[in-house]
Amino acid sequence: MPDTPEPKQDKYSARLTEAVEQLRGNVKWTLVAFGAIGTTLLAGSQLSNLGKFTYNDPRLWIALLCAIIALGAASFAVYAAQSVASTGYTELNSLAAADIAYVERNNALLEGFKTINAIKKAYEDCIATRHKHLVEGAAIDVLKSDKSTYLYLDGLVDNVLSYIRYNRVRQQVEGSRRQLTWASIFAAAGLVGFAWAANPASDHGTIVLQAPASLARLTLTEAGKKTLAPMLGATCATLDRIDIIVLNVTTAGSEAITSKTKDCPLVRFTVSDTMGKLSAAAP
Repeated sequence: MPDTPEPKQDKYSARLTEAVEQLRGNVKWTLVAFGAIGTTLLAGSQLSNLGKFTYNDPRLWIALLCAIIALGAASFAVYAAQSVASTGYTELNSLAAADIAYVERNNALLEGFKTINAIKKAYEDCIATRHKHLVEGAAIDVLKSDKSTYLYLDGLVDNVLSYIRYNRVRQQVEGSRRQLTWASIFAAAGLVGFAWAANPASDHGTIVLQAPASLARLTLTEAGKKTLAPMLGATCATLDRIDIIVLNVTTAGSEAITSKTKDCPLVRFTVSDTMGKLSAAAP
C-alpha cells in the first residue's frame, strides 16, 4: 500500500461516543427508578397492617404475592437494563455475523475494502510486515511507510469497531424497551395490589343504636375469652360475668368499656354475638 499520511480523527467519533452515553444514561435512570420500588415496598411494609393479619387471612397472602410480583418485575427490569450497560465491548477477531452484516451494508465504513475480512487481513499483514522490517533494520523511508500504513489501518479498524459498538448498544436498547415497559406495568400493579391488601379499610361499624350509656354484664364464650384475654388479662377473661358499660351498638357489635375492678382493667372494646352474651346489670 502506498505511503499515506496519518488519518484524521473520524468526525463521527465524538457523536458516536455521545450517543452511546445518552443511551446508557437513560438506562441508569431506569435502574434508579426500579431500585426505588424495593424501597417503597420496604417502607410500605412498615406502615401496613401485615402484622395484624393471621396466617389464614387472604389479604396476607395477596399482599405477599403482590410484593413478590413487584420485586420480581423490578429485578427483571434491572437485569434488562444492566444488559444494556454491559453491551458494546467488541474486538476485530470476535465479530458476530450481525456485526459484519451491519458494516458491510454501510459501504462507506469499509473505505474501499470489499469486506471486513479484507480489512482484517490487511491489518494483520501490515503488523507482520512492520515487525519484520523493524527486526531486519530496514531503511528509514520503509519504516515511515510502514508506520503510515499501520496508522491508517489502525484508525480504520477503530472507526469500524466504534460503529459496531454503537449499533450493539442501540439494538440492545431497542430490544429491552418492550421488556422494561412490561416490567413497569407489572411492578406498578404489584405495588398497587400490595398497598390495597396490606392496608384494609378500618371497620368502625355503622352505629345502629346510640343511647345513653348503660350498665350491663358480659358473659364471654370460649372464642370471646381467647380474643379478649390479651386486652382484659387472663383473670378478667375467665370471670363468669364481667361488669361493663355499653356505649352504643353498631353493625360490628356492641361497643363497651369495662368497669375497672381488681380483676379487670379499664378497656374499651367491641363485642360481637359470637364473643359473648350481654345481660342486664344487677340493681
